Amino acid sequence: MFTPIHRALGLEAGNATIDLIQQAVDHGVEETADLDWKQAVYDSRKPNWDEEAAKDIAAMANSGGGWIVFGVKESGDTNAASEIAPIGWSAAEQQRILRTAYAKIGPPVVGIEFYNIPCGDEGDGSVVMMRVPDSADAPHFARKGDNAFVAPRRNGPHTVYMSDREIERGFRERFQYTDDRERLLQDRFERACEALRPEDGVFLAVAAVPYEPVTGGEPTAIEQVQQYLSKKIIPEFVSGNRADNWWNEGETKKGLRQWVLRNYQGSQGRFRKCLYDDATVVGAYQLGLLLADEYWSDRYPVGLVNHCRVTEVETAVTDFITLLRGHAKERQSHGGYSIRAGLVGVQKEPIYIRGLTWMNTLLETEYMEPIVRFQPITTELDPLGEIDEMLPILNDLARDLINQGGLQYLQVMAEPNERQSEPE
Repeated sequence: MFTPIHRALGLEAGNATIDLIQQAVDHGVEETADLDWKQAVYDSRKPNWDEEAAKDIAAMANSGGGWIVFGVKESGDTNAASEIAPIGWSAAEQQRILRTAYAKIGPPVVGIEFYNIPCGDEGDGSVVMMRVPDSADAPHFARKGDNAFVAPRRNGPHTVYMSDREIERGFRERFQYTDDRERLLQDRFERACEALRPEDGVFLAVAAVPYEPVTGGEPTAIEQVQQYLSKKIIPEFVSGNRADNWWNEGETKKGLRQWVLRNYQGSQGRFRKCLYDDATVVGAYQLGLLLADEYWSDRYPVGLVNHCRVTEVETAVTDFITLLRGHAKERQSHGGYSIRAGLVGVQKEPIYIRGLTWMNTLLETEYMEPIVRFQPITTELDPLGEIDEMLPILNDLARDLINQGGLQYLQVMAEPNERQSEPE
């Protein structure tokens, strides 16, 4: 990571360590528009602590993002780091701040990250660095009192309130950014729709565009990309009737500011997976005509170009999200993604998503709903979040895909209630 502390000390990007914090103190690193020292965490015993937290977070989000560092005293004269003052930290403290960022700020600030830096090996407390992302939803308004909202921003080391003109400009920029992001998402989705030939079988096209595109830095190494080809689907994503993954063996090719993962020539299960340097991920997964042998016609829609099984739809979704999670982590893309997915088949012929019986044999088409015009599904997801937080979103995405074919129940993907019922 590269923080304002690295910048002030003239250091290259690196991990957040107690040595880095000590260097900031030794050199008297001063607060800036994107760096705020805090001696203590917001005290929940004090009235209006949440309003103070909301003001600080919204100000950072409205000013291009930045870091709030708890556990460092500052000089009152220069706003410079003067002493490490370790704090106690727990998951409850973190959740308290996240709830405030969601409930006390409108629109909510999402994508906040915490880095807990122990001050010693004997439990001597911590310094905690909180990263507030540059927000596409700015301007954010922090609640003040029962009925008032203010729009704070950073002015150097200080927090001030935005003027009417600044708020007006912020809204214009938000709407412009939203339009630009929608155009980019649609462009990437259309590329996914063109990645395979529907005559070779109906396929799933899906694109994921980060809210905070990654700029600069080295491209992903080919060794890392090759690992994605053999990476298994995250086991917590699947349950019940686990289908085969047809799309995890192939080759890598270099593209324009991206890596392309594709199937071997002539192999079953065609696919294209594109990993962009800016952390965008695009995928196309063949779902139909996976088998040509009539021996399998009771279990697969052999010879039917616009037919696919529900299990392959779900498995392709989970494979894509597994890939997205890995690439987002490697590219350090922490701001969440917009995702668009849909099925692409031969035009002027309906698409059928075939359900399965309890014996894994195909249901007849009269039990299915023919899809004359498939409606692409758009959702938002933080692929680096907790699995339990991701599952409801993935379930909704998969259901919105298969519901269009008259199917109601998931057969491959795990559901939140299953995870909650598992023993700790």
